[in-house]
Amino acid sequence: MSTATVRPAWGSLSPEVRAHVERELGAEVARARSCGDGFSPGLASRLLLADGRRVFLKGIHAAHPWAPRYADEIAVTTALPAGIGPRVWWTAAPEESGGWWWLCLEDVPGTHPVLAPGAAGTERAVAAVETALRRLTPSPVGGTRPAVRVVGPWLTGWSALRTAPPAGLDPWARRRLDRLAAIERDWWPASHGDTLLHWDLHTANMLHRPADGRVADGSAGGEVVLVDWSYRLHGAAWIDAAVLVPQLILGGHTPAQAEQATARLPRPADPAVLTGFAAGLAGLWTACSHRPPPAADPSLRAHHARTADATLSWLRHRTGWS
Repeated sequence: MSTATVRPAWGSLSPEVRAHVERELGAEVARARSCGDGFSPGLASRLLLADGRRVFLKGIHAAHPWAPRYADEIAVTTALPAGIGPRVWWTAAPEESGGWWWLCLEDVPGTHPVLAPGAAGTERAVAAVETALRRLTPSPVGGTRPAVRVVGPWLTGWSALRTAPPAGLDPWARRRLDRLAAIERDWWPASHGDTLLHWDLHTANMLHRPADGRVADGSAGGEVVLVDWSYRLHGAAWIDAAVLVPQLILGGHTPAQAEQATARLPRPADPAVLTGFAAGLAGLWTACSHRPPPAADPSLRAHHARTADATLSWLRHRTGWS
């Protein structure tokens, strides 16, 4: 999904910073195209080099509030087993690169998968998550944090919203704020595990790499590559499987179809755990959708609202509350 995230462009960097990057690349940049997909504020550009190579470059200044996220992404992406994420060409820390974090990756020559019912993209995305969860258990990355400790507090939106329900709040949710707040932490006890989690699974963080390299033929074979590993988290494998469900609903699946499409992925033994997690996700996105839009990305709240609607439909399906 494309957004209006404001990113620094390659041409806006200082000559000194560009020169450092080109020394690392081993060639001058002939053409740079800034990528609009995603929600992070750092540089994200597809570069064509003077020697004909193509790379994908991500970077952010160390003074930026999002810099720790980039440091985590470098730590995770460089430790991933082959085939899970994009190939890494080089990285740099601020002390060796003029104050910037840099992550240079292969430029995956693909498009974002379509997660519609019956679409090949859905099957490939589910297969990619299945493979990642299997190969990332136990986590190959050191220094990870328990998911519940990091994201658990984020998934308490209903507790916050019931103190001052905003105008325009979904009527179904407004009538049940106390009940929703009561179940949004029910997943916490079942969240523990040693799987490295992506956490941020959505179509902008998935790329279909065609088997024959022909970008125009999205139906050709190939695989989905998971990108933007920005969270250094570990937990139960079912968490990432559950994060994928609302994305399938956004793609056109009904909640029942989305659950069926992900049926082979890990799930908690107690169905109430998954319902509690759905409540937590729905509360997160609903609360986010009612915040003022950030200046750097004025379309972000609309994205949150769409995701909240999809997750609420899943939550209504799971609770059966009329």
